[in-house]
Amino acid sequence: MPLYPLGISRRRDVPCLPRQAAGSYALQWSIMSELGCAFLDAPHQAVPPMLHAALLDAIHRRICVLPVRYGVALREETEIRSLLSDRHHELLSQLSRLDGACEMGVQIASATPIPNPQSPIPRVPLPLAYLEQRRSYYERADEDVEQDRLMVQRLVGRWQGCYRQWRRLPATPRRRIRLAFLVERDGVTAFQGRVETQGPGTGSFFGPSRAEKCACPLAAQGRAATAPEGHPPGRCVVLGPWPPYSFVEDFSQRLDANIGGRQGAQPMEGA
Repeated sequence: MPLYPLGISRRRDVPCLPRQAAGSYALQWSIMSELGCAFLDAPHQAVPPMLHAALLDAIHRRICVLPVRYGVALREETEIRSLLSDRHHELLSQLSRLDGACEMGVQIASATPIPNPQSPIPRVPLPLAYLEQRRSYYERADEDVEQDRLMVQRLVGRWQGCYRQWRRLPATPRRRIRLAFLVERDGVTAFQGRVETQGPGTGSFFGPSRAEKCACPLAAQGRAATAPEGHPPGRCVVLGPWPPYSFVEDFSQRLDANIGGRQGAQPMEGA
């Protein structure tokens, strides 16, 4: 029967959690030594991604948790126990590193679409003209990459002191710059204020948190819908807080390799 892990926490913190409402699914904890892993037992159907996110967010709001990305499925609980035993010291170390922190996302709207080297170029009669167009195309792309790099460097410098760590995430067509920050739970407001006053534009758009998306998806969609189309290029979209997905990639990869979890969908994006 498929078991869907949600996240790993310290055993001592598990009693702090109230009983979670998981609909028709049984939310359970597998305990091994000082660690515990929350998982859903879903024998007849796959766990909906919104339920996975909502339960994980409910856990994260109360205790420190290493989130497991959506889509990992295991055959039996012994696989979870094996992971907790084999990676005991590493998992405790990661919990200590992430204790008291959450993830905040910052995205910056692109003024122009991300260059695509496969984009067709209008046919021209002369080969030299075609080569000149192609050369100009790649020069603009290189300039955009360098401008983005300098902007990221300036922003992380301006916001230093409001976060523990940061990472740059893969770009999307509408969001050329996507950054993830590991922020103190009680420092979220200060981080938002720093982005608002020291961002690249004259103001910032604060998108819905993962908790808002889980609690009221329709309202969250309405709030986020104003950002992509009407949001001026160069201004920030601030997302979160949510569990620190972007800071535990190595853990998720090792989970697949160590216990044979099958590859599934990636965690939902904030926008």
